[in-house]
Amino acid sequence: MQLTDNQRKFLSKVHFAVVSTIASDGMPHQTVMWYMLNGNQILLSTPRESLKHKHLKRDNRISICVEKGYMYVTITGKVMLNEEPIQAKKDYDVLGKRYRGTFNPFMILGFMFRGLINSIQQKINKDNSPQPDTNRMQDLLTRERVTLNVEIEKIHSNSLD
Repeated sequence: MQLTDNQRKFLSKVHFAVVSTIASDGMPHQTVMWYMLNGNQILLSTPRESLKHKHLKRDNRISICVEKGYMYVTITGKVMLNEEPIQAKKDYDVLGKRYRGTFNPFMILGFMFRGLINSIQQKINKDNSPQPDTNRMQDLLTRERVTLNVEIEKIHSNSLD
């Protein structure tokens, strides 16, 4: 199915996508993700062995909603997984450049501050045992990635037709 010019223009702007995969119990699993229109496909990236990755290896159907107020595009389709690490890292870097201006500096400072507090608490408590890394942002940024290439099967939009 082809996107209209207005839908394509809307998706080319930097918005966030709500992405739904199908959990093993059949329930939808939703997450907010970066995306990029790549020709007639949607490109997404997820950490290897994340819930999304596991869901899509079992059932490659996906639903994506990109909105700005009452204007939105929903897409359903099937994912082709690219699990090749070098290409997946390149794709993730491209997405990162696209979204670089959307980072909330206070959110990033909050992640850093939590890590500092945990380190200080560990020293105060004289706990020298290795601690699991609880910094989710660092975990997301350093894990091996998988690229999701979405073949668009159905499109619905509001205020963009």
